[in-house]
Amino acid sequence: MNASSSCSDMEAIATYIPLRILLFSFITIAVITIPMITYVIKRIIRNPLYHRNTKVVLVAHAIALIVHFGDRLIFHGWDLYRYIIILPDSPSPCDIISSSERCFFLRISFNSAMWFCVCTTPALTLERYLATRRTFSYQSDKHSWSLVLGFQFLLTAFLLALIYSKQSFGGQALYCMTASSSLPMHVLAVFVITINIQLASIGWYRHLVKRNEKLREHLQKTGGDLIRKYQVEETLRAFRILHQPIHLMFIFHFLYSSVSFFVLYFNPYFSRPLYFFLMEANIYLPEYSLAFVITFIRMENRVSDNSSQGLRKSIEIDTAVYFENYQKDWN
Repeated sequence: MNASSSCSDMEAIATYIPLRILLFSFITIAVITIPMITYVIKRIIRNPLYHRNTKVVLVAHAIALIVHFGDRLIFHGWDLYRYIIILPDSPSPCDIISSSERCFFLRISFNSAMWFCVCTTPALTLERYLATRRTFSYQSDKHSWSLVLGFQFLLTAFLLALIYSKQSFGGQALYCMTASSSLPMHVLAVFVITINIQLASIGWYRHLVKRNEKLREHLQKTGGDLIRKYQVEETLRAFRILHQPIHLMFIFHFLYSSVSFFVLYFNPYFSRPLYFFLMEANIYLPEYSLAFVITFIRMENRVSDNSSQGLRKSIEIDTAVYFENYQKDWN
């Protein structure tokens, strides 16, 4: 691409009104959402119904959202400043073209936090698997969160390594984005990998729910001790609270990967402003965050209100089974 073409493309991107509106809306959502996520973090920490390992994973997810939005405030705010304030007084649109180094450092925390959030689904599924496998001793387990977060960090690092595997420096970028306007097969591969990870995580999560429900039914029929019934009910309550947030994340990433694949594959048919607008608009983390906060609080309130009633029901013992067991022990 020659210099004149780069300048004209840069001017077209900077003056593209839909992109400006989109960036401004993302800044607005970030300003609104960061205090809401902070409130959710406080609720998670103060809620005694959560196991410590679950708390750590949820708080890490929420902190990653805050980091992502903090980077959005800087990244999008600076872009709008360049487009609206600097460009009109610049001799040439080429004066506001970014270097590849600037784009890398502006976008690295943005992408790291986003992919860490995406990896929360398999991480929470792993945490719930450990809780299910150690149902009768998990209450005293205070250290498995390190294993779960280690897994989440490694998975995030693996995906980021694939995404940045062809990162180069010393060049220029019309718009700071990891997925360039060419056809990056390594990025498409990441989309395919993560879709499969999400599908496997959701499938295993649902299997764990059914497994715990069957265990609860078994304990109710056999007259199991109260401690075991409490542990199973505690595990199921956590599943109920996490059900909608986990599925929201799955829907978010499925749409993100599918639409991004489509836009990347057919990018030659889009103008450069439209291409970058579609790719940026397709990152649904702002919309997800608002939905996450609302549904998480709603589900937490519902489960908390019904916890006492559900616990009393779960620990009920069939008197006939009780006396039958008692008679066996006596004989």
